[in-house]
Amino acid sequence: MKKRPFLLSLLLILACLPTACGHTAPNETTIKMEAMRFQQDEIAVTAGQPVTLRLVNRDDYAHAFDLDDFDIHLQLAAKETAEVSFIPTQSGTFTFYCGSPGHEAAGMVGSITVLP
Repeated sequence: MKKRPFLLSLLLILACLPTACGHTAPNETTIKMEAMRFQQDEIAVTAGQPVTLRLVNRDDYAHAFDLDDFDIHLQLAAKETAEVSFIPTQSGTFTFYCGSPGHEAAGMVGSITVLP
């Protein structure tokens, strides 16, 4: 019976550690590029919180990932995977697109909404 209060206290302490230390897990999202589309074309994140985007090019040709408002520009070779991390500081809705010639016009466009 003495073990239960100890275990409960330990669990409460462990649950509070990330908050007490000021650390939060970053928002992580995987965006797959396939057939001239972003499979995840709408993303919502929170301002001031770290964001990690995992970009997966599933096609046999190159793509790009461009998010101009955050000065993010990546080139991905065929079948390549890349990650980019950033901390959005302003709220709003921002457009990302594939900067490879003709891809944006073909519909490779999405948006990231940064909530306050």
